[in-house]
Amino acid sequence: MEYWIWLSQVPYIGPVTANRLLNYFTEPVNIYSAEKADLMNVRGLTIRQIQSILSNKSLETSREIIDSCQKNNISIIRKNDMFYPNQAKVFEDAPIVLYYKGHFQEMEKSIAIVGARRCTQEIKKYAVKITEQYTREGYAIISGMAKGIDSYAHTACLNSGGYTVAVVGNGLDICYPCEHRKLMDRIGDKGLLLSEYPPGTKPTRYTFPQRNRIISAWANKVVIIAPGKGSGALITAEYGKKYGKEVDII
Repeated sequence: MEYWIWLSQVPYIGPVTANRLLNYFTEPVNIYSAEKADLMNVRGLTIRQIQSILSNKSLETSREIIDSCQKNNISIIRKNDMFYPNQAKVFEDAPIVLYYKGHFQEMEKSIAIVGARRCTQEIKKYAVKITEQYTREGYAIISGMAKGIDSYAHTACLNSGGYTVAVVGNGLDICYPCEHRKLMDRIGDKGLLLSEYPPGTKPTRYTFPQRNRIISAWANKVVIIAPGKGSGALITAEYGKKYGKEVDII
């Protein structure tokens, strides 16, 4: 596990490059041990990325992350683990490491439901109704635990006895927004809390769009409810289209 976390934390090595390296070297330990000549053989790897790999040969950060996860009851899954959904593995920007709380469940059918943070009571009722319908049909509900539609979808799914996955843009030792602490605890108890960010990572404008790609990648279908112009929900829709998912914008 140490080497997987190490690779995910190397500066200038994002998910696309990390997956490219794994396709060539198979295991992160082989990348850690690689010489410059070996790295030069990897297609698309820049000189800066090669230098970053060669100059960051320390597992101290990885061990600190593992220790923090243990203290915060956070588990870690690698891309090659059996619980990592096959449908999400195929994308070149799939995270090679994910942090989670809760439990994995077989998701034969899954749907992402995301949308506006502020909406009318009529739209809220619609979001709850459609979530309850999909839950009854056996769909896992995937969303981002944000205010508004996301939280309505998670809550409606849980109240209907379903399985829900919340993908967040911060470390799982942080609750954002803070008023969703009870919801976060419920999801961790009955469903799955998921993040590609290690403990201590605060949410930023960058982390939210990044988490939106995971929401789309893990779902068979993406439903966007009442999105605002330039909203994160529309970013989720764009990722859904990029990944070849069925996308409905309501």
